[in-house]
Amino acid sequence: MKCNVLAECDGWTVAQEAVSAGDFEILKAIISWRDLWRQKSRSIQVPELLAKLKNSPDFYVEMKWEFSSWIPLMTRVCPSDTYKVYKRGSNVRIDTTLIGFDNTSWQRGNRTYLFKGSDDEAHFYEIDHDTKEFSCETMKDIDVEMFENGIPPSKDSIQLRLQTPIISNTIDIDKISFERNKSGWFAWKNEKNESVNGYECRVYNASNVEFITRTRTEHLAEGQNRGKNSRTPLQNLLGMTEEDFDHSSSRNVCKRFF
Repeated sequence: MKCNVLAECDGWTVAQEAVSAGDFEILKAIISWRDLWRQKSRSIQVPELLAKLKNSPDFYVEMKWEFSSWIPLMTRVCPSDTYKVYKRGSNVRIDTTLIGFDNTSWQRGNRTYLFKGSDDEAHFYEIDHDTKEFSCETMKDIDVEMFENGIPPSKDSIQLRLQTPIISNTIDIDKISFERNKSGWFAWKNEKNESVNGYECRVYNASNVEFITRTRTEHLAEGQNRGKNSRTPLQNLLGMTEEDFDHSSSRNVCKRFF
C-alpha cells in the first residue's frame, strides 16, 4: 500500500473518510498501515522522550483554564478545569475532571493519566476513579519488518467505528488574539503580573477562541443512535489520537477494577 494514510482533507483524515464510506475492507487496510507507521515512529521517539524526562528537573504545576462569553448566562455552561501535573524522573501524572462533551453538555468525572517510563519501554495508564477501572498501554520497540501487511486491527474495533458517528473536535486559532490583562480602576489600571513559583509572570487574556465540534453520520443507518465522543478535552489539548489496534508485541490494553 503506497498511499499516504496520514493525509487529511478539509480536516478529515483518510481513516475518517473510509468510515464515512462504510467500507469494512478499505477501513481495515488504512488502519493497518496507519498503526504500523505510528508504531515505527514511536519506536524512534520513546527512547529519546524517556532520556529527556530523566534529565529534566522534577516539578508540580497546575494548569487552570476557563472560557467565558459576553452572552448573558453563557459563561456558566462554558468549560473550565484545572489540570494538575506531576513529574518525577521519567514518570508523569495528570489529574483532570473534565472528561468529555456530549451534545450540549460537558461531562465531569475524576480521571488520572499516568506515563511511567523504564529503560526501554513506557506504560500509559488511564484511571477512572469513579468506576474504579483503568486501561493500560505498553509502548516499546518492535521489529516493524515482521508486519508485512501492516498491523491488523480487531474486527470489533472496525465494526465499532462503522457503527458510531465520526466526531472531530478542534480549536480555531485563526481569530485568536491576546492582550495584556490589566487590574485597577479606569485611568489607574496597570498591566497585571502574577508570581508563579518565584517567577514574575505577565498575565494575558485570549479572545475569539472557538471550540468546534463536527459530526458526520452518513455511514449510519436511519434511526441509529448517536454515540458519545470518546475523546476527552485533555486528549485534544495534548494532540493525542485514538488507538484501536491490539497486538501483544506493541500494545496491551486491559480493563480492570481496583
